[in-house]
Amino acid sequence: MNINLELYKIFYSVATNGSISKAAEAMNSSQPAVTFQIKNLEEQLNVNLFIRTKKGTILTDEGKILYNYIK
Repeated sequence: MNINLELYKIFYSVATNGSISKAAEAMNSSQPAVTFQIKNLEEQLNVNLFIRTKKGTILTDEGKILYNYIK
């Protein structure tokens, strides 16, 4: 397995900002690029890390575990 630490930085930014759009803005990136990278990380780990809502993102139980580990 090839580990890309940049994916974890993006995950952390989305988790702390509570929104993919806000994380993209904070990282000077585009929302589609951040979404793609989050999906990529979720596929690599074979878990859903976020619940997407109209108001932003919410960490799943697995996402909370990863967030606490990264934090």
